[in-house]
Amino acid sequence: MTQSPGLVALPLWCFSDIYSILVYKYERTVGPGKAFMNDMLKIVRYVLLLSLCILGGAGIGIASCVKISQDTGGLDQALVNMLAQVQTSASAVSIPDDVRPLVDAVRQGVIVDASSLPVQNKMTAASYFFSVRTSMTRFLQYAYNPDLPTYLIAPNTVRRGEWTEVNGKQQPLPKLWELLDGLAQPVEIRGVEHEEITPDISSGGYYTYDMDRALILLTYEDKPVFISVTRQQDTSDVGKKGAVLGPDSDWQYLYSGVDGLTKGGLGWVSSYMYGAMSVTVFCETGTPDNPAIKVGVFKWLRAGWAGINMVRAHHIQDGCERFATAMKSVLENPNLPPLDQVVETIDQCEVLSTGELRALVKPYVDHLQNLDDPLVKKSPFKKLLRSGEYLKTMPREDMLKILVQGYLKKMMGRGAVVDTQGCQRLAQQRTAALR
Repeated sequence: MTQSPGLVALPLWCFSDIYSILVYKYERTVGPGKAFMNDMLKIVRYVLLLSLCILGGAGIGIASCVKISQDTGGLDQALVNMLAQVQTSASAVSIPDDVRPLVDAVRQGVIVDASSLPVQNKMTAASYFFSVRTSMTRFLQYAYNPDLPTYLIAPNTVRRGEWTEVNGKQQPLPKLWELLDGLAQPVEIRGVEHEEITPDISSGGYYTYDMDRALILLTYEDKPVFISVTRQQDTSDVGKKGAVLGPDSDWQYLYSGVDGLTKGGLGWVSSYMYGAMSVTVFCETGTPDNPAIKVGVFKWLRAGWAGINMVRAHHIQDGCERFATAMKSVLENPNLPPLDQVVETIDQCEVLSTGELRALVKPYVDHLQNLDDPLVKKSPFKKLLRSGEYLKTMPREDMLKILVQGYLKKMMGRGAVVDTQGCQRLAQQRTAALR
């Protein structure tokens, strides 16, 4: 989900950084210096707010748009109603009032300007549309399968994710694709998902949070529609220093566990995702011989530090494009293995011991350490890699993801340092030993 921030973002970020640095200094100033810092803060904040008023609406573009419209045709109220679906007490969705404006907007490509989206808790809003050449059945099988990791179709945006509650219980998601045939009434599922994202390409920060979710599966004008609604529960954990090594399409990331941002000059920053909400609509529009899904993402986000929202619409769109790029590369690939084969391959890795997994991913960690990338030579990553601590303390979930990512990359015809072949070999050895 990538779009160039444009020149307009430069002065905004400069003023934001100056303001944040002054806040940091202010908090540590004593005696007569406080009066001076207070005056400086007022001046910089005035300049920042003035810049936002003059420039904040510029430089916002939306990919794959057909037209920009201020006439939302009930879309804004439909979004408000849909956002309420994450509540356990929410009433059933209304096809005419809640679904029709959303589906019509996505199918027709009518994208409203960000300023026309409903205001939500002082968050920045943006929308993004894209399409995927796949069927609804195939999408649900790989993206919302209780037997597969949640990052499978988005390894470049999700580090790990887990449904901790489904319809008020600790239970797995139902296999939604099995409900498509004979779908007379909408199927609604509500729950809670714990998620950790990959490092941001620009700042290197990564975050962990819980979010309320609602999944709605229905038929509209004889075509399946799937709607995902999310709402972050509380402020995220403090952002930590991560790194994207090489092109984002290589899916190579480092996680330090150290508070702060990796971007130069911002290592001291305590950043947070203060709040996030989204409504994502998936509409099947193709034919059995030429399947396709049109996707519309409507997202609200407030994130930054010192209580300041640093998010601009293009930041949201960049994140959406990042997500869409990975999804399309996985689901549209003709070499994507059959579902049962993917499940079996991942199962073979999950039964291995932590020590066995660590031995399998060691060549990958060695590869990262030897990359000609300045981030590898930067604190805290240099010490973590060279000392061996990074591999020694790597979470089991990360090791599994590295192997699964390699499996996907090889399937897509791209090089991979490690993949799931080691898991299969060990599984075969165990089976042979039991005979």
